[in-house]
Amino acid sequence: METDILSSYTTAEYMLVIEPHEALRNEILQVKKYFADTYDCPAAAVGKPNIILARFQQFEMIEQRIVHRLQVMATAHNSFMVELHDFGSFPTHSIFINVTTKTQIVELVKALRPMQHLLKIDKERKPHFITEPYITIARKLLPWQYEKGWLELSNTHFS
Repeated sequence: METDILSSYTTAEYMLVIEPHEALRNEILQVKKYFADTYDCPAAAVGKPNIILARFQQFEMIEQRIVHRLQVMATAHNSFMVELHDFGSFPTHSIFINVTTKTQIVELVKALRPMQHLLKIDKERKPHFITEPYITIARKLLPWQYEKGWLELSNTHFS
């Protein structure tokens, strides 16, 4: 009976992210657009550049509680510099910008874990916390897009 009641509430999918400042965001968007145009991959031009910390599904009615807890956590956490260097890939399907200051981001993700109970609807839909931070340029690539795109970007500098 409880499941029937809960199924009537609206759910939403959430992503906790770190967004780059405007100038860097625009620079990354240019790389994504270049990739989209050069390798016939329109999906690469879509989506804001960011570093995903966590993804989860939750009832919308709990959103304000989650936001409040995140604000408390964020104010208690020291700020840090995020450094990006060149490109990386997940062979055969994705190309991204490497994040070289992984330790601080991984620590931030670890700080989210105690509030895990707020980030899951049920036992089946648990939050996904990242373990390897990066900024996506293109994903779900066709083999030729990956091969040609990676050949170029693996020899391209980004900082």
